[in-house]
Amino acid sequence: MAIFVLPGLILLFLAVQGFIAVAQLEPKLWNVFTRPRSDELENRVSQLTVTLADVVDAIDDERRRIERDIHDGVQQRVVALSILLGRAERQADRDEQSALYGRALSETRHILDDLRDVSWRVYPAMLARDGLGPALEALRERTHLPIHLDYDLAERCPKSVESAAYFVASEAVTNVVKHAAAHSIEITVRQQGGRLTMTVRDDGVGGADPAGQGIAGITSRVTALSGTFDLDSPAGGPTTIRVDILCS
Repeated sequence: MAIFVLPGLILLFLAVQGFIAVAQLEPKLWNVFTRPRSDELENRVSQLTVTLADVVDAIDDERRRIERDIHDGVQQRVVALSILLGRAERQADRDEQSALYGRALSETRHILDDLRDVSWRVYPAMLARDGLGPALEALRERTHLPIHLDYDLAERCPKSVESAAYFVASEAVTNVVKHAAAHSIEITVRQQGGRLTMTVRDDGVGGADPAGQGIAGITSRVTALSGTFDLDSPAGGPTTIRVDILCS
């Protein structure tokens, strides 16, 4: 009987040691196969740091642009309105006074239009209230160039994603109007596999600079959400912007 007890104890000891070894090996294997390697983690942290710096720069650029719009547009019109009202108050001739008040009323409408434009560039209320589709419809209505909008989203994306997509479209349209000498713009928005994809295409002269302030700013917005941004703008056109963002 003792002959069988000793081998049994040895086998039991080996089995226990085997279980202990497996238990110790499992978390090590888990760490090896699931945790990112140090160089990958370092690269990701570096990428996020650069992206954050780009976003901060883009916000500063946008703030300066809004400040210029207010100073060169709204403020100048308010000064002109003040002068017109002052002249109207000092005017003895009723007809001339009425004409000055009419010009002041017209200037007031221009001020309201400028303020709406500035507020839309900061963050359009319609985007937060109604979503990306209606905001793009409003952008189309406010643009004198014809825009063909093809919008098909099954559900709303997070506000950060909608905001990034809207400002990509808004900045792209602004650039087209200012620089592209285009006749029309196409905006296509889709939602596939939990991702929002948007394409903005114009038939202008091309040659858009990816390092320009406007393009760099919207690129930062997209990459901050781990999205992708692609610009194709050969000399002679057309220009196509493609954006892909995780919609979750």
